[in-house]
Amino acid sequence: MNKIKPYRRRKSSTHRSALRQWKQRQLALKYIRRKRSAPPPTPAYTLPMTYPRSIQLMDQAPVQAVDVSMPAGEQPEPGTMPLYDIMRFPVIDWQFRWQRPQQMSEQFAQQGHRVFYVNPEIVGLGKEEASREEISRQVKVKNIDRNIWLVTLCANQPLNLYRDRMEYWDIQYLKWSVEHVRDKFGLSQLVSIVDLPFWTPLVTAMDQHHIVYDCMDHHAGFSTNDKTMLLLEEQLLQEAGLVVTTSQHLHDWASQYNPSAVLIRNAADTAHFSKPPDEALPELESIHQPIIGYYGAISDWFDIQLMESLARSRPDWTFVLIGNTFGCDTSGIEELSNVLLLGEKPYHELPAYLHRFQVALIPFKKNELTQATNPVKLYEYLAAGKPVISTELPEVKTVADHLVTIADTPAQFEEAIEAALLQSEHSVIEQRQQFAELNNWDHRYEVLHGDIVQYLFPKVSVILVVHNNWSYTQQCLHRLLQPGHYPNLEIIIVDNASNDQTSAYLRSQNHPLIKVITSPTNLGFAAGNTLGCAQSSGEFIILLNNDTLVPDGSWISRLLRPFQKDEMLAMTGPMSNHVGNDQALDHFIGDAVQGAHPRWLSEFYEHYRRRYRYTDLLGFFCVAIRRNVWERVGALDPAYGLGMFEDDDYCERVRNAGYRLAIVEDAFVYHHGSVTIKKLKNHVYNELWNKNKAYYEQKWNKPWRSPKGPDSIFHMVDRPDEIASRVNQAGTKVVLVLGLTVWETNSRRWQQIVKGLSENENLLVIVYTHVYHGHLIVGTRKIGPRLYFTNRIDLFSEVRFDQVVYCGSTDVHPQVHSDHYWVDSLSYHEQQLNSLLTQISNLQVLDRVGVTQAVSHLCSSVHASTI
Repeated sequence: MNKIKPYRRRKSSTHRSALRQWKQRQLALKYIRRKRSAPPPTPAYTLPMTYPRSIQLMDQAPVQAVDVSMPAGEQPEPGTMPLYDIMRFPVIDWQFRWQRPQQMSEQFAQQGHRVFYVNPEIVGLGKEEASREEISRQVKVKNIDRNIWLVTLCANQPLNLYRDRMEYWDIQYLKWSVEHVRDKFGLSQLVSIVDLPFWTPLVTAMDQHHIVYDCMDHHAGFSTNDKTMLLLEEQLLQEAGLVVTTSQHLHDWASQYNPSAVLIRNAADTAHFSKPPDEALPELESIHQPIIGYYGAISDWFDIQLMESLARSRPDWTFVLIGNTFGCDTSGIEELSNVLLLGEKPYHELPAYLHRFQVALIPFKKNELTQATNPVKLYEYLAAGKPVISTELPEVKTVADHLVTIADTPAQFEEAIEAALLQSEHSVIEQRQQFAELNNWDHRYEVLHGDIVQYLFPKVSVILVVHNNWSYTQQCLHRLLQPGHYPNLEIIIVDNASNDQTSAYLRSQNHPLIKVITSPTNLGFAAGNTLGCAQSSGEFIILLNNDTLVPDGSWISRLLRPFQKDEMLAMTGPMSNHVGNDQALDHFIGDAVQGAHPRWLSEFYEHYRRRYRYTDLLGFFCVAIRRNVWERVGALDPAYGLGMFEDDDYCERVRNAGYRLAIVEDAFVYHHGSVTIKKLKNHVYNELWNKNKAYYEQKWNKPWRSPKGPDSIFHMVDRPDEIASRVNQAGTKVVLVLGLTVWETNSRRWQQIVKGLSENENLLVIVYTHVYHGHLIVGTRKIGPRLYFTNRIDLFSEVRFDQVVYCGSTDVHPQVHSDHYWVDSLSYHEQQLNSLLTQISNLQVLDRVGVTQAVSHLCSSVHASTI
C-alpha cells in the first residue's frame, strides 16, 4: 500500500540530510549490483535478433539478411533491440518510501529503457491561456540515475493528487508539459504507467502512447481519496491498454472492466535484504531481549490495538515499529517502554533493522483495503530469512501459506511469536530465502515486459516486394529503422529477380530485424507478397511498397489502433500524398526527400486525432491486415501478374467475408507513386492494365469503377454556384474566418481561434488565407475534418455564411454575405478596429476575452442565431 499523507513531504530533518541519505542509497545500490553473481536475466519476451543466413526460393546462392546504410550514430549495435520508453505517473514521491513504483522503474532503466518519473508536486502557473512556450519554460527534467529522469510538470493551479481534479487548463498545460519532454528526448514509443487514477484526464488526453494502469491498491479503502477518484478509476480501467494488478482480488475486479488485466504481484530486492549489512544501529544497541519488528506505513489499516495488547502482555519483548504514523492513533503505545516508534527510515537502512528482528509482523486489520493487498514487506521479510506472523490476509495465505504463520487475536500472535523464537533451523531460513529469490523484482520486470509487448506492441511483419530501384528501397528501409521505430517488428524483403545493384546490396549487408527471400524470376506484386507473408510471424501484416517514406515511429501504432475498437475490422490504410482513391490528401506539404513537412505533419495529426472512416477500397501501397483474416480469406490472387487491380480484388474478397476496411485519417505515409510498374513501356503497361481490368470484371461479374477522389466537399469544384451547392449539401452551420494572409509556424491568436472553431463537430469552417506553412494555398483545400482554407474568396460569393469572424484581416469583402459579423478586438489595434466598425454596420465585438471564451461565445451564437 503506497498511500501517504496529502500535501505532505517526506520527513527528513534537513535538505542536507536528505541528500546524504540519497548518496548513501546510491552507494548501497552500487554495492548490491557488484555483489550480484549473475547478469540480469534475459527478458521473457524479446524480439528476434538473428535470422537464418538465407531463405531461398529456387535459388542456390545464399542470400544474407540485409543491413541498411544508416548515418553514423544511428546504427544499432548488433544484438540490441529497440526499446519503448516509460513515463511513470506515480502515487508517491521518488525519494519517499522505496516501493513498487521505484523498484520497477529501476528495473526498466537497468534493461535500457529510458524512464521518466513524474514528480507528484505539480507547478501551478496561476494563469489561463498561457502559451505553449511559457509552459515549456516551467517544466523541469533532472537526471537522477542512469536512464532515469525526474520530471516536474506544469498546470494552471497546484494540484493535490488525492483531493483535486484537473480542470481544462490544468489538462492543457500538463499535456503541453509532457509534449515538451517528448520532443526534447525524442520519445516516440511511449508507455505511460499510471499508479493513481488522478492522472486519468491527462493520460487520456495525451496522444500516441500506451496506457498501463498499475493497480496496486483498492482505492476506495483510502480515507484520503475523494469520490471523484473512484469515477476516474473506472474510466482508466476501460481506457488502459493493459491493467496490471497486484492481488487476485484486484485482478478479479479489474477483469470486469478490461479483458487485458494481468496479475503481477509484488516482490523483493533479494540482494538488498538477504544479507545483514555491517551497520551500527544506536537505537537498538542496548536491547538484549527479543525484538519483534515491523516496518512500513502505520496508518488506519494498521492494527494498533493488537500491538498495544501484545506489548502490555509481553514486557520481556521489545516491539520496534518503523514508519510514518499519519492516520493512526499511537497514544496508547507511546507510554510503553518496550515499544519503539522509530519513524520513517531510508530504504538503504531497512536491512540492518530487519536483520535485528527475531520475528517480523504484518499486523493489518481485515477490511476491503487489506483484503486486496499484496504486502511488499512479506517478500522482504522472507528474503532476510525471518519468521513472519500475519493476520489472515488472502494474499499472504495464497502466496506463502507454508512459510507464514497466520494469527488473528493477541493470544494467537503471542503464541506464534513464542514458537518462532524457538525455531532456528537453517533449512527453514533457506526455504524462506529461496521463496524470495523466486519472487524478486528482476522476475517481475520480465513478466511485465512480456505483457507490454503482447498487449501493447503485437508483432508486426512488414513485407517489402522489390524489383530494382535500390535507391528507393534503401530510403524506405532507412525510414523504417529510424530511431524510435515500432519495438516489435520484422521486415521481410522479397527480391523479385532484381538485376540492378539491389541483390548485391542485400547480399553484402546485415541487420537483425530483416530477412530476405530471393526469387530468380519476377513473381509480380501478388505472388511476391504472398511469399513474404508465408515467411512472416507477426500478428499483423503490413504490405508496404518500397517507394514509400514512413514519417516517424508512430505510423504502425496509428494503423493498428482502430483494430482495438472493431473486431470485424480486417484492414486499415493511411492517408497519403499519392494514391488513387479517397486516401489521397486534398492538401499536402512535403517533398520527395523528407516526405511530410514536420510542421504540417504535426498539425495534420492534431486535426485528425484518432479519426478513421470506413471505406470499400484501400490502396495496397501500404495496408495493415490482421493475420487471422489473411489466413481465412487467403493470399492475393497471383493471376494479376506483375500488378494492378489485385488490391481492388482483395478488398472485394475481404468485404464478402463479412469484414470491414478503414482509412486511418491520422496516419500518413509518403508515396512516390508506382516507381517500379511505371518503368514498363507504355504498350506493356496498357496491355497489363486492360488484361487485369478484364480479369477483375469477369471474376466479379461487374464493371470496374474508378475509385473516389480526395474526401473533400469541394474536390474538383471551381464555380461559385457549385461551391454554394456543396455547402448546402453539407447540412451544417458554416463560418468564415477572415484572419491574416499567412498561417505561421508559431501559432498566433487568430490561428488558435480557427482551431477552436474547427473542433466543433457541428461547424464547417472556411478560412480565407494565402500561405500555409510557407506554401501557397491554391483554390479551396481541406486542412482538417471540418476545416478548409481558400485563397479565392470570390468562389464563396453565393454562400450565405451563418457567421463571419474578423480576427486579423482589415479588408471588407462586398461579395461575402452573412447576417452575423463578429470581430475579435484583441486581433487589432484600436485604429484598425474602429475602421472595421465604421465600414460594417452590424459588426459585433468580442471585447478582450480569452481564446477559449471567444470560441465558446462564437459557437453558442452561431447555433442560437437560428433558434
